[in-house]
Amino acid sequence: MANPQRMIRLSLMADSEDASPCRTALIRIKRIRQALKRMHIAPGEWQYTIEKNPKGTGYHAHCLQTGTSIDQDLLQTACERARAGIPYINAIKRTGVWTSRYGLKGFGADGYGLKTFRPQGDPAEALRINNGRMEHHTRGFFSYEGESLRVREMERLAIAQLNAHDPKAYVGMRGKDVQTVMGDSRLRHKLILSTNKRLADKLRALR
Repeated sequence: MANPQRMIRLSLMADSEDASPCRTALIRIKRIRQALKRMHIAPGEWQYTIEKNPKGTGYHAHCLQTGTSIDQDLLQTACERARAGIPYINAIKRTGVWTSRYGLKGFGADGYGLKTFRPQGDPAEALRINNGRMEHHTRGFFSYEGESLRVREMERLAIAQLNAHDPKAYVGMRGKDVQTVMGDSRLRHKLILSTNKRLADKLRALR
């Protein structure tokens, strides 16, 4: 729903011996974007995930971009200034599941929302490389109809769209509480009633 238009691959986010590849990658991406702005080029909004190179030669990043297209040679210049290797930028031609696969290869994503994993995918390792996050993004990446949204707001919007013809309520909780709730039908029923009441209160407030 964020509707990114382009895919960018950044070939050198950190060296193989780097003890904090995520920190180095975030600095280099910040410098790439700063270099573009100094050249009077709008970098747009980015979402990116850091991965280990298959041959163990360092780390690269898969990035999704919204906004104005960036010329390959100008992006190359910005990457050189940031010591970030060789970039590749391409228009997204297959949206939806294909876009999420591209952006989350390191997690072994083989379906929208990480419903399944490729055998060679290692989600735990991907989380470690990304400092416990599935992705990183600039402030305005998650936006809908011109309005920037927080991640959770965008998530709720996407879930509502996905289940438009089959309404569901999703309740977030700590992992250690899941078994307690699932094993107690009375507690589960109470939680459902509470969720429905809060939803009804919100709908009344919008009228």
